[in-house]
Amino acid sequence: MTSSGRQPPIEPRAGVKVRFGPDRRVGELVRPSPNGEEWLVKDRFGKFWVATNRLVLEDEETAAH
Repeated sequence: MTSSGRQPPIEPRAGVKVRFGPDRRVGELVRPSPNGEEWLVKDRFGKFWVATNRLVLEDEETAAH
């Protein structure tokens, strides 16, 4: 644990379910970009490059509510 009492963020990996986009739809991580700043996310509409700071693990989204 860190000094603030929070655990460090979980590293994203392929196959993890995430929420992304303005409508917070669910997708699955496919692979990171070469520079590590984005992840290719697959959902029912296709595949999209999404910035890592815009991804929310589905478990975290559920726990927040």
